[in-house]
Amino acid sequence: MQNSGKTTFKRTSIDRLMNVLVLVIFVFLATMCLILAVGNSIWEYQKGFYFQVYLPWAEGVHSAVYSGFLMFWSYVIILNTVVPISLYVSVEIIRLGNSFYIDWDRKMYCRLRDTPAQARTTTLNEELGQIKYIFSDKTSTLTQNIMAFNKCSIDGKFYGDVFDSNGHRLEINEKTEKVDFSYNPLADPKFAFYDHSLVEAVKLGDTPTHTFFRLLSLCHTVMPEEKEEGDLVYQAQSPDEEALVTAARNFGFVFHARTPETITVVEMGETKVYQLLAILDFNNVRKRMSVVVRSPDNELTLYCKGADTILFELLHPSCRPLQETTTEHLDVGAWPRSSPRPRSD
Repeated sequence: MQNSGKTTFKRTSIDRLMNVLVLVIFVFLATMCLILAVGNSIWEYQKGFYFQVYLPWAEGVHSAVYSGFLMFWSYVIILNTVVPISLYVSVEIIRLGNSFYIDWDRKMYCRLRDTPAQARTTTLNEELGQIKYIFSDKTSTLTQNIMAFNKCSIDGKFYGDVFDSNGHRLEINEKTEKVDFSYNPLADPKFAFYDHSLVEAVKLGDTPTHTFFRLLSLCHTVMPEEKEEGDLVYQAQSPDEEALVTAARNFGFVFHARTPETITVVEMGETKVYQLLAILDFNNVRKRMSVVVRSPDNELTLYCKGADTILFELLHPSCRPLQETTTEHLDVGAWPRSSPRPRSD
């Protein structure tokens, strides 16, 4: 509050120019009316009294000075059209027309999101190309930060790539066929995934795959909000947690509700309530998050997710071959090495 200043009204360069021009014209009008009023007073003082018989002064006028004062305002009324008040109306109409041209511009249309350009202010096009200085703190404030679940490695198997009939990897684009999640009524329609083999593994009941997505649906700090029946909205502290929980939701492990003692998950259509016994939040020292839960079958499980370099140190020596395979998946450029890696014990 102490550093907040007064709210300033932003004006375009054309607005500032018009204001200056109108002010100059108004000063010119006042000067012209003053000269005419002084001329009227001089004329009334020197010659006007000769015409009193034919042109008497108006009622209340008893001197040439007062007559000149009244004539000043009379000339202001007569010559007020010199001030271009209608100019502002004309400029606003032109701005409105230009904003429609921006909205209709096909070159500004985004086919990927089916979103056209939208001029939220009519003065937008006036400032195009007028920028002289750009100040940036280099903290990605000018970039778009989007976290999406695209690829994963589960029990030594890599998912996320798309291949043709000859086994060649295809580049994913707008025309690539998405995975159909219509079998899951609680799936998020905005979620997109392209590797159908992962869905088949989930449907076939692959144990490591189910464990992987069960971890994503339990080990987090996301808060759910059900606006309508089946319409879940997740509130997360970080976008990566929201992306992981949303992925688990679409693959059949829907995080549905949370209390201080329990977590409710709908697993492949079956509602299960897990007792939350302990939770260790992610921090910069541990670089991982852990939860201890009790399943409906009275089975205790520790779920942990975090940086791969930290989790690899906690693995049992017998997991060394799996670690090497997972490391290879990381090295092929599937994701940044610093991103979270799930693990369950």
